[in-house]
This record gives sequence, C-alpha cells and structure tokens, in this order.
Amino acid sequence: MPSGRRAPRKITQNNKHLIHPLPDSPGVYLFFGAAGELLYVGKSKTIRSRVRAHFTSPDERRMCSLVAAIEFRRTAGELGALLLESQLIKELKPLWNVRQRQKRRIIVGRTILTATGYETIRLEAVDRIDPSDTHPILAIFKTRRQAAEHLAIIAKTHRLCPGLLGLERTERFCFSYHLHQCDGACMGLEESSLYNARFDRAFEERRIRAWPFEGAVIIEEQSEDDLEREVFVVDRWCLLYSFTYAEDRYKLGVQGLHRFDYDSYRILAGYIFDRSRASTIRSATRAEIDTLLKSARAA
Repeated sequence: MPSGRRAPRKITQNNKHLIHPLPDSPGVYLFFGAAGELLYVGKSKTIRSRVRAHFTSPDERRMCSLVAAIEFRRTAGELGALLLESQLIKELKPLWNVRQRQKRRIIVGRTILTATGYETIRLEAVDRIDPSDTHPILAIFKTRRQAAEHLAIIAKTHRLCPGLLGLERTERFCFSYHLHQCDGACMGLEESSLYNARFDRAFEERRIRAWPFEGAVIIEEQSEDDLEREVFVVDRWCLLYSFTYAEDRYKLGVQGLHRFDYDSYRILAGYIFDRSRASTIRSATRAEIDTLLKSARAA
C-alpha cells in the first residue's frame, strides 16, 4: 500500500449487530453514544451502505468507536433525506456534525448604488431572512472572509473595481487600474451602464433565484418500490410541512419554521429547477393544505 495511506478498517462482530438491521433505502441515520448522547446525523440514498462506509473509514475511527446505538428514519427519496438531515442537525446539534452545528450569523450581500451611479455590494450579518425579502439579495456567504475571497475573485474575472467593492480604501485610482485590470470606474472613467452589467453577471451564480410559482406548491416524492410516499408543501423557498403517506392516511412529518433557510433553499432550488422533476411539482391551494393538515392530525 502507498506510504501515508491507511488501510480500510474491517467490520467487527461488535459493529455488525448495529449495521445489520439498517435498510438499504433512502433516509436519515442517527449515531448515539453509550449515555444516549447524539453523536452524528447523516443521510443517504442507501442507509446501510453509507453507515458501513463510516465504520470502515480510518478517518472516522474515533467517532465510530463511541457509537453504541443507531437509529434510522426512512424517507421516500433523496429530497426528503436531505431536508430531514438539515432540520435534525439544526434542532438536535449532534456532537460530531461540527460544521453544521455551529450557529453562525450568515452574511447577506445587497446591491446599493453609489452617488456616481455604480452598483456595489453592502454586506450585513443577519440571524434570519424574511421570505418576502429574498429578491433584493445579491449573494449569501457563510463568513465575511468567504465574502472577501469571492469579491477578490470576481474583481479579477469580471474586471470590477476593488475600490468600489470595498476591497481597497482609496480616494484615487485603485491599484488594479494601474495594472490595467480596472477600467477606471473608481474615478468615473468607465460608463456606469457597462460596469453595472458586468457587476450583475458576476453575481448570477450566487444570487437567490426568484420563487418561480405564483403561490405554494406541493412536491411529491415516491420510493422506488412505490411503498412509501412523501409530500412537501413549499412556499417562497420555505418548507412549510411534509407529510408521509402510508396505509391510506397522511402523517405529519416535518413542520417547518415558516422562514427562509439558506440550506433548505439550496436543496429545494436544486430539485425545483431540475426539469426532470417537473411532473412531481404542482400548485397547492390553501384548502388543499388545510385538508392535508386535518387528515394528518386526525390520524
């Protein structure tokens, strides 16, 4: 074996009894320690295979040595697994989901216009975003450092002025102008309409996309064996409810926070703008949502 690489671990007899009962179907799995503490939450399209991979990974030896019990929650498909994992990590704060469990204020970038007519970005740290306030948002970042790094990249790739972007403090030409990487917007030499068009293109990938429906929608996801079905009610990128359907009745699965969540937005946008999923999405009336809730609460 090449130097520096550790051999995969083998599944021990002690671990087999934890892994064997798990299904090879979509869902979320939870690792618990000996005292019942929640160690880790993960998701997969094939739970058993993914958990087995944890236990055979040399890099996860320490965490897996603490696992005394494993629970799982089936979902009809990958969308349900992604949304449920995101919610459980935020609510339960598992010890080993280090990156996800750290509660941080997100950095929101909004477009502002300078006195000379050039578009630029204003960064602000917020705890949450109102769903009706997503349209004017230019970009979202996890940290100010990530924002600064992104601004530095687009300044070069789109010939934007570092001075206007707040990367330099100067009342004269920015340093990039002298390197012929800025067309002089910092001193009003470039036509503002040309600069602003490049500015808008630079943020296309990070911009929150407008909600493409007139109101709420229902997304239906069905398992490959057609035995399980899950229904998601979504409005303006907010997951309002999810329902599981089995034995001719609905059961309330997830009750969302009715507010914009960036992680959920990325999951839902990836699904909704996938044209192959169009047949699983339809408009939802208030009456239909109320009927679903009434049916689930009566179960």
